[in-house]
Amino acid sequence: MPMKRIAAIICVFLLSLMAVSGCSTTKDLTKKVLPTSVAKKLITNEADLKKRVMTFPFIDQAGVGPEMTKKLSREFYDRLRSSPNLLLYDPPDGVFSTQAMESPQYGVVTSSKLVDIAEDMGMNALIIGVLNPVEIAVHKTGIWPFDDWKKLYTVSAAVNVIHTASKTLIYTDVATREYHKSLQESDQLDQEAYIKEITLEALPDLISDLGLTLDFLVSDAPWTGRILAVDGDTIMINAGKEVGLQDNAVFKVFSLGESITSGTGRKIHLLGETIGEIKVTSAMEKHSLAEPLNGGPFKAKQFIRLSN
Repeated sequence: MPMKRIAAIICVFLLSLMAVSGCSTTKDLTKKVLPTSVAKKLITNEADLKKRVMTFPFIDQAGVGPEMTKKLSREFYDRLRSSPNLLLYDPPDGVFSTQAMESPQYGVVTSSKLVDIAEDMGMNALIIGVLNPVEIAVHKTGIWPFDDWKKLYTVSAAVNVIHTASKTLIYTDVATREYHKSLQESDQLDQEAYIKEITLEALPDLISDLGLTLDFLVSDAPWTGRILAVDGDTIMINAGKEVGLQDNAVFKVFSLGESITSGTGRKIHLLGETIGEIKVTSAMEKHSLAEPLNGGPFKAKQFIRLSN
């Protein structure tokens, strides 16, 4: 069946479901039953605000070298920058190095310094990726008497997304590509040269796949910000025209919820209960002023989310 016809049938099905279930149900179901590349074309987040995202260069544990690492990092950055729902920022000069990552494998951020810098700059999320070393394993394929032993080479790249307001890991993904060689073929190879060849061949596509997935997922996450300061009935928040905010927008305000102690001993606060609403009175470029609508008391560092 032609792809255009299949897409049309899917759209008709989703529109029919929307009529009986509502947009939210349709959106959730779309993400579950369709590939990301297809679902992204059918789902938009026009009602939400743009996300400020700081993307750090990939950490090279695959041994591809500084030039290739820089190229892949830029391609990943450009892929995310093409999204209409994201605002991409480079980290300040000199704040990032592999020494700032205590456990960089699989992109896990263990240094709170990087997250603090991103939050202070008004970022909603921080993304760090790793080009992993090629993994090699021997395994049996086929069924006796036609079974055979092969060597499996796995090239992979990983990214993690850190939610800066709550300082929690909200998403992680590892993209992989596998290469199989018989043991006889493998023994005849220059292992170092072959590993370099498949690494350079696979990584560009893996990086592109990760960028597409993160664009969709980060764009779809609810925008979360903070109250910066309160002076009487004047409230300053860390959102402005840059992210698409306009005057009269209404935000729900959440208290600081349960605190969790991280492995470094740092206290991480999650979203608590809704304590009221505020309305934007003056949207500026990166910040805005708001006034109380109901509830309270409102204090600096409380979380805010756009009210639907």
